[in-house]
Amino acid sequence: MPRNPNHQSKETKSQLVFKQDQNNKGETRLKSLVLNSHKAWEFVAQMIIIDELPFKFVENVSFRLMMSVCCPSPNMSSCIAIARDIYHTYLDEKVKLK
Repeated sequence: MPRNPNHQSKETKSQLVFKQDQNNKGETRLKSLVLNSHKAWEFVAQMIIIDELPFKFVENVSFRLMMSVCCPSPNMSSCIAIARDIYHTYLDEKVKLK
């Protein structure tokens, strides 16, 4: 059976949203919004680094609720997974500095 060329991975999903165009006197237009859970978790790692938050922050109920609305994904990160992501970010930045 041939694969669907429009199939999207579990990490990237698109969603149609109505967005008000500020240049055209408040007209509403339909736009496609791409949700990338991998990119979202990269930004969560950056937020933890910049704001010096504990790794356990990603296990807070309110944070999980917010992420389920912003970036619905069946695989929510744990504090161990986010620590691993931050370590990989550290290694990437270390390579960039050399």
